Amino acid sequence: MKERVRFAVVSGPEYDERMVRMDYNTAKTEGNVRYGRYFIFYEGVYQWLYVYYKDIVWAYHRLEDAGGRLSRELAGNGTHSMMLVTKERKRIGIPVGSDEDAVKGLNIIQRHNRFVDIGFTREKEGKYL
Repeated sequence: MKERVRFAVVSGPEYDERMVRMDYNTAKTEGNVRYGRYFIFYEGVYQWLYVYYKDIVWAYHRLEDAGGRLSRELAGNGTHSMMLVTKERKRIGIPVGSDEDAVKGLNIIQRHNRFVDIGFTREKEGKYL
């Protein structure tokens, strides 16, 4: 028996579940993220989390170095994330598969929301957070 996918909004108002489900079903996958017509979907614990494109004001790529005991063996490897900041000044980190997935994701976001500010600078951090 197939279980229905559950959804939860990360920031902003809750949207009609039928609309969210339809957008999820038609979304394209890039790395670990699904990009719909209205929402970005990424996997959480027991549910898919989503963000409305129009709620995003700032987005950038972040690479975190792999640390710990294995850092010598993993030199050059890290975790690629897309960082999103919403109108409510909430910062959301979405892990993506690779550098290319992050670039594709940022381009998709910019295509769906032409007012989003792309790229990291200290000035933007002060402005949006």
